[in-house]
Amino acid sequence: MLNFKSNAKNYRDAESMAAAYLAAYFGDSKIEYPISPFKMLKDEGVSFVIRNFNKLEGVYIPSQSENDIAIVGINSNRPITRQRFTAAHELCHHFRDADKQVACPIGQKNASEYFADAFASGLLMPMSELNVKVNEYKDANGNVNFDDILKIADYFGVSFESCVRRIAYKVHAVEGNIESKELTKRIRKYKPDIKRKELEMSYENLYSDLIDNYAEQLRFAPNEHAKYVFENTYIYNDSRMEGLDVSIEEASEIITDLRNNLQNSRYCTEENEAYLSVAGHYLMYQDIFTLPVKESLNIYDSFKLNKDLFAYYPHPEFGGNPRQNNVVISGAKFEAVDYHDIFSELAKVDADVRKFFEEKSYIKVSDYIKHVIRVHHRITVIHPFPEGNGRTTRAFMNVQLVRAGLTPIYIKVEEKKNYIAALEKADVEKNYDDLYECIFRVMLRSHVELSINP
Repeated sequence: MLNFKSNAKNYRDAESMAAAYLAAYFGDSKIEYPISPFKMLKDEGVSFVIRNFNKLEGVYIPSQSENDIAIVGINSNRPITRQRFTAAHELCHHFRDADKQVACPIGQKNASEYFADAFASGLLMPMSELNVKVNEYKDANGNVNFDDILKIADYFGVSFESCVRRIAYKVHAVEGNIESKELTKRIRKYKPDIKRKELEMSYENLYSDLIDNYAEQLRFAPNEHAKYVFENTYIYNDSRMEGLDVSIEEASEIITDLRNNLQNSRYCTEENEAYLSVAGHYLMYQDIFTLPVKESLNIYDSFKLNKDLFAYYPHPEFGGNPRQNNVVISGAKFEAVDYHDIFSELAKVDADVRKFFEEKSYIKVSDYIKHVIRVHHRITVIHPFPEGNGRTTRAFMNVQLVRAGLTPIYIKVEEKKNYIAALEKADVEKNYDDLYECIFRVMLRSHVELSINP
């Protein structure tokens, strides 16, 4: 885009190179923080992918011809702040190492890696702006305490540790022992992740930026591999989410038997209620992944899902009908709406569902996903069905995603705690940031697992 690559190798100092690139990239425009390294990669014609690397932070693969494009791989298992740093790091390789493939191991550095790290720091936390923020927060002795550094790190969209070290070694504005090992101990003792939660800070904005710049890769159409993953892994996890004691091997066996024998399956018996629920899950996702994908969407599609969930029960007519009484939901942080008001409340949600679905091509992908998340929460509060509300609303979340051409999601058992906590925060505070962040992370993880070639 900027033809910056032609002069990149002439820079001996990474900080100067980062400053020069920022000046060229933004020109006379005001720099908005946090800077988006993902957008910079795209603007430079570099495609990036999120992948499950075991020992690499990232990888740079140069273009092989004039008609080819360079590709950057970013580790899906790393925190969003590290993924942003990796994107900036790989941008440096694109400018200086475009003639070779570069693998960037976790914890192993050579001169080229140190240079790219310094470039990434200078790009995401330019010294000019960093000095401004330090002056804003420094005390009478010219130092910035850890609580304020946490705010500065959030402003730049970087990790707390990288911000502490940059302020300590570049600005010299951190009091106390800043020898590397001692500083590491101090950072661990401070527990920045816990402190962020206490201060109700969120990475929602960073994930939104990643999602919006990754929108094309998140495009999805049902396929056999995705069906297999959802018929096995998803159903196993969602069953465990609801407290059903079923192993992934059992879930796979049940689904295989159901696929072959339907209602004649040996699992479709009244005494096997947990298995009947697994069977209903299977039927729901057969419908969600049906081709061609339906081009319409409304809230009442959730009634079909609930009906599918109970299709194998002795009295299947139980499913797909609204509750006929008021309920107290054990452990919930909200009161379900009066059963007389279920359809009037659903009608309000339906208006939003239809509006966003019609406008999905004209709004940011992150905004559409946030809408889906809010709808998910609103339906849990309405609690329209006698049973199976959690499983049904999570399935309807995927209906909204799949019909919009986006990657469906499944929440793993080990992700349940954060998911429930985020739902409760939305219940009590009407604050959706944690729920947005949770579902964005889950979507990126689901995308990686669905992108694996079978």
